[in-house]
Amino acid sequence: MGNDDETTTPSREERTTELLEMIWPETGLQTTSRLPRRPKDRLSEEDTIELQIDFVTLSLTPLEFIQLASFLRMSIDGLLDQHPGYQRAVVSAFDIRE
Repeated sequence: MGNDDETTTPSREERTTELLEMIWPETGLQTTSRLPRRPKDRLSEEDTIELQIDFVTLSLTPLEFIQLASFLRMSIDGLLDQHPGYQRAVVSAFDIRE
């Protein structure tokens, strides 16, 4: 007899929602973020958000994810204060062409 668990276990795509996936054309950097599917406002600190950067995957709680994003934002602000020439990279990152 077969194992019923194999047919009833939801796939990764059914269990998660992809927030964003980007491949940066300038560098080839591939980034993806996913979180568990939950009703609106039902994500908890027991849940895990996956942040994948090329071949590295970080599994973070929602609070850790927000803290990491805040840290990166502050780091970028510091970098741009010291090296304003990189402001072009920021503008280019959000120049979405159709």
